[in-house]
Parts: sequence; structure tokens; C-alpha cells
Amino acid sequence: MNKSNITVVKIVLATVFFSIFLFFSGCSKQTSPDRIVIWTDNAEFAQYTELFNKTHSKDKAIVVYKSNPALSLPPAKDELPPDIIVGSWLRTDSTPKYFRSLDYIFDHQILTSKMFYPELFESGKSKQVQYLLPVSFNLPVIIFSKENKNFVDTNYSMSLEQLRKISAEYNQKNKKGNYTRIGFSPYSNSDFLYLVTKLNDVDFHGYKNTIVWDNEALLKTVADLQDWINTDNTSCQTEEDFAFKYLFMPYYRQVTSGRTLFSYTTSDQLFKVMNEQIFNIDYRWIYEKSKIPIEDSYKMMGIYKNAANIVGASEFITWFFQPENQKLILERKESLNLQVDNFGIAGGFSAIREVTEHYLPVYYKPLLENLPPSTMIEVSQKLPARWESYRNNVVVEYLRTAISSPEQSPSITELEKDWRRKMSFN
Repeated sequence: MNKSNITVVKIVLATVFFSIFLFFSGCSKQTSPDRIVIWTDNAEFAQYTELFNKTHSKDKAIVVYKSNPALSLPPAKDELPPDIIVGSWLRTDSTPKYFRSLDYIFDHQILTSKMFYPELFESGKSKQVQYLLPVSFNLPVIIFSKENKNFVDTNYSMSLEQLRKISAEYNQKNKKGNYTRIGFSPYSNSDFLYLVTKLNDVDFHGYKNTIVWDNEALLKTVADLQDWINTDNTSCQTEEDFAFKYLFMPYYRQVTSGRTLFSYTTSDQLFKVMNEQIFNIDYRWIYEKSKIPIEDSYKMMGIYKNAANIVGASEFITWFFQPENQKLILERKESLNLQVDNFGIAGGFSAIREVTEHYLPVYYKPLLENLPPSTMIEVSQKLPARWESYRNNVVVEYLRTAISSPEQSPSITELEKDWRRKMSFN
């Protein structure tokens, strides 16, 4: 199949899936007891329900797209209520209020906890009751060109200290004192700045309808980043000027250009690119204190407390988490050439270890050399449904100003007040 035909197939599939979302989003509250209604923010579940429906004659799953399912709870009076909810930000203090216990599934050994990555599985519990099951997750990675592999003396993973040390060794200036190479530019990547707060145990999390954190760890993080940037790369402004001049291309091209040694991204972005075409790049997981923090937006699944079809919802869940069925999902994506659109299962590594460790490397060859180390995976504490907005507009904004202009930097509290005021108008 040539590229033009592949594009047509993708457009047709996307149109069909989106039509399904729109149709069922507009359905009335009335529903059939044999229908399994799934609310999700992940478009791939349209494919998954199609596979499920082919092998189940009684219960048929349908998908209702919600950009942020957690913000749609409880359902409006005039909309189709869910049986199953899949998405990010479902793990909050309100989880027991909206979800049913899933303990009965494990009581009958339909699924077992040993199938899952341990920390991910435990994160679905509240007061020792299993309300949510992890679906997929992503990890932070540092990439580099294989042509510069002689600079990298670590295998599989890399700490912040190692990243800083190796990056400084790569720096190079011309006779005029201008940088022609900078090993890594922390300040030019806001996502990386936030990652450092996680690696340093700043521990932003939700608590009684507010956000709390370890302020001492936050101040240390700011000081460490200032020292890194000012000592190794001269200044924040120097980094930004260098990035504007040399690093205007996609992150993977930055390292193959030779202008920089390392670039930061996440596993879902990396493996979509590496699967799309062969790039001469390698990667390392980023860790600190023997822990790799997963991306905050990892997907979870649960049964809505007022589900109309509990039996059908249970059947879909047990079907979805069987490794052989996730293998079928991956095979279907491969046959339709959809691997470059969304990485893995629901856009990430499967929370089922067998799938990630044995099936994903078949379709994403680089994983054969460097799989996620299960003992190092760390899950953050509970985060609110609007966390992405808060992180970008409050946390990241604070970090950037505190690092570059500490004397002019507003506090997180001031930024939060401004954020809440803007949110109230939306």
C-alpha cells in the first residue's frame, strides 16, 4: 500500500471513529441493558470496542468521547450515562464517590494483580479498595544521536547529575566566545523543568480541593536549575538565543544535527517517531533515587457507580485486560498501519507487564534493547482533573520566572490566584 492510500485509510478511519463519538455523544439518556457505554478521552477505544463487539453477541460496547471524563462527572441529566470510564485524572479524593469497587473481579481470579505493574495497580486503590485499573502509561526519556554515543557512558537510564556532567563536556564555543554546541538546554524545555520537580520530590498533589507541595524541595530545585544553567550554559538568555538560532527543528532533529547532544521527550512521542522511520538515535530513561516518574496523564479505567450494565462493563474490562486481546489490538493496528498515530496501548506502555515486555517490542524494535525497568516506575500522588492547566499556567510559569528573574518572580500563590480568576471566566 503506497503512502497516498495509507493516508486515505487513516482519514476514513478517523472520520468513522469521530462520527461514532458524535452520534453517541448526542444520544438520549435512555439506554439498552445490553449496551456498554464507555466514556473516554482516547480515540483508540473506538477500535477496541469494534474488536470486542465482533466476539460478543449479547453486550455491545459503544464509545462516547469526552475530552476530560473526570470533569463530566456526574453526568448531566439529559446525557447518556457511562458504564465504564477511561481516561486521565480519574484518581482523586472523589474516586469512591463515582466508581464501583472492582475487588470482585480479583476475588474470582478473573484478573490477578500480578498481571500489572505493581505501583500502577496500587494507585487504583482507595482505602484498600480497588476502584480503578491502570490502562497505559508513559515515561520521560533523553535521546541522543548514535553518532555521539561515545559521550554517553550510561546504560539504559541516566540521572540528572549524569545528564548535566555529560552535557557540559559536549559544550563548544567559537573564537568569538559564542556557543556552537550546547549539550543540553534545561531552560528551553518547560516540560523538562517540571520533570525536575518530580525527580526532586517536590510532590505537587491535590489535597482537600487545593494543591500542596514540599516548598523546601521546590526552592532547592530552582536553585539547582539556576546553578546548572548559569554555570554550564552561561545564562537562561544564552540558552534561549541558542535554541532560537539552532534548535528550531523537531526534537529528534536537534540531536542528529549535532548542535546539541541531548533532547528531552516522552515515550509516546519517541516511539511514534522511531516507528515512522529509521532515525539514528538512542535513548535513556531519566531517573533519580532509583525511580522513574511516570507521566501524570496516565490512563485508568473504572466502572461508574450508577452503571446500568454492570455485568457488561465487567465483561469488557476482563476482555480488555487479557494479554492475548491486547496482542490482537496491536496486530490490528499494525495491519492498518496505525502504529505511527498512537503508540502502544491507548497511547502508551500497557499496564499489563506481559504486553509491554513481550508484545510491544515486536512492533517497536528499539524496546528490544531498553525496556522500562519495572522496579523503578514511580506513580505520583493524586492530582486534580484540571492539573494540566494548573501545571502549565502556574507551576511552569513560576519555575521559568524564578529561575531567570528571581527578584521579579511572583509566588505560586499569586500565580494560582490569577489562574483561578481566569478559570472562573471560562
